Amino acid sequence: MLNSDVPQLEVEIPEITQIAFVVEDLEDGMDRFGGLLGVEPWEIYRFEPPKLTDRTYHGESHEYSMALALTEVADTMVELIEPLEGESIYTEHLDEHGEGLHHVGCFAFDDVDSVIDEFESAGMGVIQSGTFGPEDTDAGVEFFYFDTAAELNGVIFETARYLDELPDPDRTYP
Repeated sequence: MLNSDVPQLEVEIPEITQIAFVVEDLEDGMDRFGGLLGVEPWEIYRFEPPKLTDRTYHGESHEYSMALALTEVADTMVELIEPLEGESIYTEHLDEHGEGLHHVGCFAFDDVDSVIDEFESAGMGVIQSGTFGPEDTDAGVEFFYFDTAAELNGVIFETARYLDELPDPDRTYP
């Protein structure tokens, strides 16, 4: 039986593209995941201006930055995120829960705007967003995190569009 308090969305998720963890130290996280699970190499990105623009946090324009590391396990992207500056949903997670599972993401939607509308209509609006892309352009990956932690046992849901606009990583580890 469905819990009548949980919103029923008209969103069909075609895949879980990404599983993401917040860590206090990116290199330590990559070493732990690499050592225990054998996942590597990692592509490292610094999400900060001027590549990071149009940042929002709880519905307001807000400055934050983070470093992240990406790798693939089977066909799923694993992401580690270290907050760098400013309050964000990542610093909230570290303050409230410590390191750990933060969000799952699906980047395979045909119509991201309708997904955003569905979540917002259900009362689970965008709690953080931004655009990350090449400098001196208006192009970039647009990402959107939804307020799903209460409904998904502490896990946030993310979607994004224009993933092909992701610039080359700043470095690879190891």
